[in-house]
This record gives sequence, C-alpha cells and structure tokens, in this order.
Amino acid sequence: MKHSYSFPILLISLLFVTISLSALNTQVPLWLVRNEFSLGQIGLVGSSYFTGNLIGTIFANWFISRFNARHTYTYSCIIFAIATIGLSFSINFYSWIMWRFFIGIACAVTWVVIESCILLTGPVHTRGRMLAVYLTTYYLGTVLGQALLQYFPQDVLYFGLVIMLLMGLAILFILRTHYKLPKRKKSSFNIMPMILNKPSRLGLTGCIIAGMLIGSLYSLLPAYYSHLGYSDIQVANWMILLILSGVIAQMPANWCADKFGRQIVLLIESLFMLVACIMLIFNWFNALAIILLGATIYTIYPISMAWACSCVKKQDIVAMNQAMLLTNTLGSLIAPAVIAFIMDKMNNTYLFVSFAIISLYFIVLLIKKRGTDAQPQKST
Repeated sequence: MKHSYSFPILLISLLFVTISLSALNTQVPLWLVRNEFSLGQIGLVGSSYFTGNLIGTIFANWFISRFNARHTYTYSCIIFAIATIGLSFSINFYSWIMWRFFIGIACAVTWVVIESCILLTGPVHTRGRMLAVYLTTYYLGTVLGQALLQYFPQDVLYFGLVIMLLMGLAILFILRTHYKLPKRKKSSFNIMPMILNKPSRLGLTGCIIAGMLIGSLYSLLPAYYSHLGYSDIQVANWMILLILSGVIAQMPANWCADKFGRQIVLLIESLFMLVACIMLIFNWFNALAIILLGATIYTIYPISMAWACSCVKKQDIVAMNQAMLLTNTLGSLIAPAVIAFIMDKMNNTYLFVSFAIISLYFIVLLIKKRGTDAQPQKST
C-alpha cells in the first residue's frame, strides 16, 4: 500500500471508537437499572442498538459512495458523540431507544468502512493478517473500555462529554489516513441466494446464534449482575473476564477448526457452553463458568463464518459476508428483547436458561449434520 502508515493510524482510531462503545454498552444497562426500568425495557433498548447496526450495515455502502470513506467515518463518529450526549437530555424510555438506534447505525458504518479499507486496499498476501490485527485491536479496545469504565464519570452528561472527546480523537486520526474506496455504480447487495444456499446453512445458523448470545450478553449481563447487588467496578471486572476469555480462545479454537473440522469444534463448543450455563444456573464455580462461556460464545461466530464462506465460490464471498453480518445482527436485535421479557416474567436466572436452550438446539442441529462438515477449500 502506498501510504503504509495509514493502517496503524486506522487501528488507533478504531481503538478510541471501541473503548467508547465498550464502556457505553456496559454503562447503559446500569443507568437503566438505577432509574428502575424493567428488564423488558432494558432488553428493548439493547435491541434498538442492534436494529441500528442492521440499518447501518444496509446503507453503509451508499454513504461511502456519496461521502467517501474518511468523511463517512467522521460523520459516523459525530453521530455517535451527539447521540451519547442525547442520552442525558432525559431518562425516557422512547428517547433512549432512539439515541441507541443512532449509535447502532454509527457503529455499523464505521465497521464497514474499516473492513472495506482493509479488504479493498490491502495487499492480497497480507489481507488475512491485517484482518487478524484488526480483530485483535477491536477486542483489546473492548477490554480497555471495561477496564477504564471505573474512571468514567457516572453522570450521563459528563460521560457523554468524555465520549465526545474520544470521538474527536478518532476523527483526528482517521483524517490523517489516505484511504480511498472505489465508488460502486450498482449495489451488489444480493444476499438471498447466500441465505438459501443449503451447504452454508449451518454456518449461517451459527452466525445467528452467535448474534443472539453476544447481543444478549452485552444488553443483559450487566443488569443481571447489578440486580445481584454487584458494584459497577465488579460488573466491569466480570465483563473483562468474559471478553478476555473469548480473546484468548480465538487462535486455539480456529486452529482446531482448521485441523479437525468446523462441525466437530462447534459441537464441542456448544457442549461446553451448555455446561457453563448449567453451572451459572446453579451458581457453581461462577468464574470458571464465565471463562467457559466467553471462550465458546466469542469463537462460534468466526468458525461459523469460515464454514459458510467455504461453501460458496470466491466471487460470492462478499455477498456471503453481507448475509452473515445481517443474520448475526438480526439475532442480536431479537434475542435481547425476548430474553429480557422472559427474565422479567420469571427471574434473572432465565438469562442462562435461555442460553442453555439455544446451545442445546445448536447441538441437535450439529449432530443431525454429522459427517457433512464443510472442509476448508484451497485458497485461490
């Protein structure tokens, strides 16, 4: 790439955005709990963020074509900052749904910009490594956001001002890059053939399930711990343990999937996830259970994504990626609202009961599919 320094600068910008998002995703449920919102309402606010992700994913390419990559990213950061400040206008259920929706749009657009810059401007022989560094940076920012949460102001307005500062730094760095993405004359958004592609169906199912689980964790786990009487710092520490477990498990899980087959690894992970849920339901070895939960939930998506992509031709991989991102987002926006409603009607433990049912369903599907695991294709 002509401007080789653009990639590390892009990652620094991403780090500021991810720290902001991570801190906000944990703090929002805590604010809602303090203001005596029901779990059903908390789940709907969480789902509104993922609905914004869905809309942002669909229209991101249009924004990029109209405003170019760096300006689209800049406008997204501005929307993120304004929407976070907007949360302080009133602790009102409908206004918070609206502001979280806009934050979801902004985040999805920034991810599409970053991934497009890597995929379309990076050298082919280093693209995989660049994506790996990108994901590592994203997870690092997520962990840092949780670790730094105790130093953020607790007041909604001042918290928003800190986010505005971080977004300003993200904009400053992105404008120092030299990324230019080609404009598309026609939209290539045609995912129905990918969704209907039978060999990739279980891979797509894994993406949906990963979205359901991760979306519910981000939206409801902080509220779960808050209802147990944990302080904000303790909640953040549990979230750090969960996410770090997923980060550490990434390389071993994906290596095993390449070596032994994706179906068998997903089956083993689903079994471990079921065990973790049972442990959490009965309050057995909570730390170990959270480690198991993070290590399995955060690795289901990349393995499922690799499975689905291995089932289509090279020219269809972009469309398949769009299908996977959309199905993942659909799972993320539906599950928090449904599970929160169940928790509200029953009790908080039904968060993990719901996870156990989802993992059991995936186990049944994988067992039925025995002997037909999609093996990795040779790179072309």
